[in-house]
Order: sequence, then structure tokens, then C-alpha cells
Amino acid sequence: MIINVKGGKKFERNIAEKTVSWCIQKLGLSRIRTLEIYVLIEPVPDDCYGYCENKKGSNRSFKIALTNKQNLRYFVMTLVHEMIHVKQEARVDWTGDGEEEAWSLQEELTDEIWKENIL
Repeated sequence: MIINVKGGKKFERNIAEKTVSWCIQKLGLSRIRTLEIYVLIEPVPDDCYGYCENKKGSNRSFKIALTNKQNLRYFVMTLVHEMIHVKQEARVDWTGDGEEEAWSLQEELTDEIWKENIL
């Protein structure tokens, strides 16, 4: 499994890595040994705070881009939202565009990260 975080400030990269690692465990992705997640903290289109796309035409390699132009809670929540999309694609388990599930779980999972003192 590969987790690679680039861009942003050191503390943002650290938070992103901890969040992705927690999501991998929480979302049941730890059994997928070939999973590759590349997080880029960079400017994103004005109409969003982050996005996820598969790389290499594979459901095992993903790029997540997110902006650091948001407060810490929303930074983490955006990353959690995108990790839900990783789960959907890696397990080929979603309905529609997957947004309903991602929106419905992002706040609950972000709260769990805070309660478990992950960051």
C-alpha cells in the first residue's frame, strides 16, 4: 500500500497522512494491499474543495487533490469525503455518482476522527 502526500505545509501533509491512514482502516480498505493513494494539497477548481480521480485506469490507484484554503475541520472533512469515493471505487460499491453516501458520512466520520484524537 502506498500513501503519498505532497504540497501544502508540513503540518497539512501530516494531517492528511493521518486522516488517510485512519480512513483506510475505518472504511475497510486495509486488505487491499495494492492500493495507492496520492494526495496533492494544491489549488483546485473554484467550485469545489477537493476531488478524487483514479489513476492508471485502475480501481487501485487514486489521486486526491484538495485545497488548504479552508479551515482545519473542513480540510479533514474534504479528505474524508474523497476517501469515501476511494472506497466506493476500490470496492466497486456505489449507487449513482456516490455523492449521496459521501455527503451523508463525511461529517460523522470527521467527528469520529476528533473524538478518537487522531490528529
